[in-house]
Amino acid sequence: MSELKILFAGDTFPVAGNMELFREGKKEEIFGKKVCELFESADYSVCNLEGCLTDTGIPVEKVGPSVKAPTDTLNAISNLGIKAVTLANTHTFDFGLDGHNEMRSALKKYHINFFGTGDNVDNIKSHITLDMKGKKITLYTVTELFAFNTPDKNKAGANGYDEYRVCRELAELKENCDYLVVLYHGGAEMTHFNTPKIRQRFHRMADNGADIIISQHTHAMGFEEYYKNSYLLYGQGNFCFNLSKNISEFTESGILLEAVFGENGFAIKKHLVKRTEKGCEYDEKQDFSAFEERSRLHDRLIKGNEDAENIFQEEFSDYCRNMWFTRLMRVFRGINPEDDKALADLSQKEQENYLLSQFTKSQLLAIQMMLANDEFNEIALNFVTQAINNKE
Repeated sequence: MSELKILFAGDTFPVAGNMELFREGKKEEIFGKKVCELFESADYSVCNLEGCLTDTGIPVEKVGPSVKAPTDTLNAISNLGIKAVTLANTHTFDFGLDGHNEMRSALKKYHINFFGTGDNVDNIKSHITLDMKGKKITLYTVTELFAFNTPDKNKAGANGYDEYRVCRELAELKENCDYLVVLYHGGAEMTHFNTPKIRQRFHRMADNGADIIISQHTHAMGFEEYYKNSYLLYGQGNFCFNLSKNISEFTESGILLEAVFGENGFAIKKHLVKRTEKGCEYDEKQDFSAFEERSRLHDRLIKGNEDAENIFQEEFSDYCRNMWFTRLMRVFRGINPEDDKALADLSQKEQENYLLSQFTKSQLLAIQMMLANDEFNEIALNFVTQAINNKE
């Protein structure tokens, strides 16, 4: 029985800077010759399609970017050799059901398989199974949910993470395949250190049959873990998704993951790709030293090393403060012209201090209770959803 090679690419989508190259199908100008050769040598390849391909769609009302490109940009994705795309992500419904359906029709036209969404909560295509070279490989995809991509009985949406259901489905799928791969869309963005909850979720999915779990969505390389007989990648980073013109330490590189499935197991090989002006290319240096150091640090954390646990907690706390504190506090304050005026010329630290001074400890405790308690969280979400609908 011969080996089966599958390539897993991270977040991929055309943007303004390379849109025409995608439309013209110029794969080597976008991805470089060596990356193209890697795809040519693979038996199958998958990426996360981080947006909505539509020529007519109208954006939904949301906070944050609505990611869109014309359907004919699939020329480059098809020419590269991508055989399937995951749609279980946070942008696939940016242009509503019409935009999503247009994208699915375009993927069918280009003979590219897709999975991760469905017409309603009972009709989600969560996985595909490959029967190749005498092996059955099941690819399962799941995402964290937001209001606009959550399915119900009468509404299309993505396959959302519900731990009981997902782990039950994984256990059932593993009974009928040789290898099970999970593509998980979620976690903290723009950080090398994923959250404790994500690490717990990965262990539970592995305990229920997942052989390989890959975290996408974070736009940053994280670290890896070999857990029991499973391989866990916490943060794959972008493949080709240059949405922002600014290149940070998080968005400059990503991992193109090669999994080789044999008769007695699988082997993992990582390829470092770096961002370019036109897309991405193979990084000749292949320097994984920082990635490997984080992986060793995580291994010490799992084994109960207190110093490693403190470093992870400190990194996550810094991320929360630097990325979210000012934005979150302003959301809780509401539209406030006085804040706009007061914050205009302040440094980030001064902004934090100012916003913190506007809340009493009792108010912060109330916010904490709303966020941390499942019951209050659900009630608050329902109320805000009603309020939004009333605004319409």
